[in-house]
Amino acid sequence: MLPVYPQYMLTKEDWWFQHDRGCDKVPPPAGHYLELPAGGSFTVEIAQNRAFTTFGKNSKFNGYYGGPQQLKRGDEECVIDPNLHTPSQALAPGTVFAISYQNSIDNVTPENLVVFTVRYHTPWQRLTSYDVPKDLPPCPPGGCTCAWGRLVFVIALVQDEIFEEVLE
Repeated sequence: MLPVYPQYMLTKEDWWFQHDRGCDKVPPPAGHYLELPAGGSFTVEIAQNRAFTTFGKNSKFNGYYGGPQQLKRGDEECVIDPNLHTPSQALAPGTVFAISYQNSIDNVTPENLVVFTVRYHTPWQRLTSYDVPKDLPPCPPGGCTCAWGRLVFVIALVQDEIFEEVLE
């Protein structure tokens, strides 16, 4: 099982598509695509490790954000197992999907990767659905590259404090 470590101290080269873990070198099987129905929605499995999804071998881990059914909390009441970085679903800042109209991950850059859907109060459950804009252009032959991202609770707290200071 591949452990998951925070990305904040890595260089861009290492955190981009989680290069430090080799995630950028493990594409989906040939012919497998995430269908993005314009004007519809799609559902994905979110987990801190592939083993905690239906791709894994132990269904007891297929509960909350790819972790045990019972949440374990740390000193500040944040859920620490699974690694949610939030005290509750109501305070979970949200996750996004972005798309690049490049069929090779090697050609994806911050300049050609665009967020197209947001799901607030996630990550929390393993199965999460996202809405697709009705005018999302189709992918070119060979497909597109999508990326999933999340806003960590600590960052959201800092942003709220900054926002409150601006209003005062």
